[in-house]
Amino acid sequence: MRRLMPVAPRRLRFRTPVLLATAAAGALGGCTIPTDAPVTDTRWVVPAQTTRIAVDKYLPSGVTVAPDSSGFLVSVPGATVTRTLGQDCAQCTAANGLTAPKPAFVGSASISTSVPTDIVSATITGGALSITVQNNYTFDPLRPSPSNGVYGYAVIIASNGNTVIGKDSINGATTAMPSGGTLSRTIPLSGTVTGSSPVTISVTINSPAGDPVLIDASRTISVSVAAQSLKVASANVVVANKSLTSSSTLNFKDIDQTIIDHVLSGTLLLTISNPFNATGTLTVTLTPEGGAPIVRSIQLLTGTSTPTIPFSQSELQSLLGHAVTVSYSGTVNATSGSVNVSPKQAVVVQARLDLTLELGTPKQ
Repeated sequence: MRRLMPVAPRRLRFRTPVLLATAAAGALGGCTIPTDAPVTDTRWVVPAQTTRIAVDKYLPSGVTVAPDSSGFLVSVPGATVTRTLGQDCAQCTAANGLTAPKPAFVGSASISTSVPTDIVSATITGGALSITVQNNYTFDPLRPSPSNGVYGYAVIIASNGNTVIGKDSINGATTAMPSGGTLSRTIPLSGTVTGSSPVTISVTINSPAGDPVLIDASRTISVSVAAQSLKVASANVVVANKSLTSSSTLNFKDIDQTIIDHVLSGTLLLTISNPFNATGTLTVTLTPEGGAPIVRSIQLLTGTSTPTIPFSQSELQSLLGHAVTVSYSGTVNATSGSVNVSPKQAVVVQARLDLTLELGTPKQ
C-alpha cells in the first residue's frame, strides 16, 4: 500500500516507524489488525535550499551591478592625447623661435576610448567624463589679447559612433587657460551607447590672433579623459559560451538514522525559473561532508522548467544525515546572440527531495 503524505517540514525527523505503521493500520477500519507491523512504502518530500544564479554571471568584463542594484556600472578606460603647436599652426612653425604677434589658428585634438565590446546597447542614466587640458604653450590660446578684448573659445564633444553623448563649450571671456596651467571640465553623459563603436572625445580650440609672444612650435597641449561612474539602467549584451557557477548547501544533517535505514529511492525535484533567453547544459554536483560527489547533468531552458535527478538507495544513504554542497556549473549561449539584462534578475533554482521509505517489518 502506498500513501502520499503531506510535505514534511524543512527538518524532517522520525522518532520511530511505529507511528506510521499505526496510522496505516488505522486506515484499515474494521479489518483485523495483524500482529506483525505491515510493510508500507511511504513518500516524503523534504524542502531544500533555493539557489540563485545572479545576473552578474551574464555580464561582460567591465560591467558590474551597482551596489544598490539600481543599474549597471560600466568601465570606460582613461586616455590621453598630446599635440604640438606646430601640428595646428603652420604660421607658428614658420615663426618658430621668434617673438611675434601670435597667429590665429584652430587647434584640434581627438581621443578615443571604449565601452565593453559585448554591450550591444545600453541607455546611460548617470555618469560623466572628466576632461583635463594641460596647456604647455607659451601663451593662453583662449585669451591671446585680453587687454584688447580678444578671446577665443573651445568646444568639447563626446560621441559614441554617430551618437553625441555629451557636449561642453568654454568661453575665453569667462575662463582662462594660462601657459603652464590646467583646465578641468566635467561633462554629464546621456543617450545610448554600444560596444561596437569607440567613445570619441574631440576638443576644438579656436584661438584668434593676439599679442606678441615667444613662438615655440614644439610646445604641446594635452587632453586627458576619465569616466566617472558611467551608469546604465539595463543593457542588451552578447552571451556566447558564458560560464555560469553557483552553489548552496542542503542541510540533511537532522534526518534520523531511522529514515536513512528505510529509504528505498528518491529524486531531487528542481523548479528552475530562467528569465534570460540563454540556454545550455548545467552540471549538478552534490558533495556530502566527507563523502564522494554525485554528478548529474540537466538542461537549462528558458522560462520555467522542472528537471529531476533520480538517486539510487546507496546514493541517498550517502547524502542523508549530512550537509550537502550543491554546485551548478556550465556554459550557456543566448538563443538569439544577445540577451536583455536588468540588475535584479537571476536564475532561481528551487529544490525538493522526494523520498520513498519502506516502513515496517516483512512478515516471516
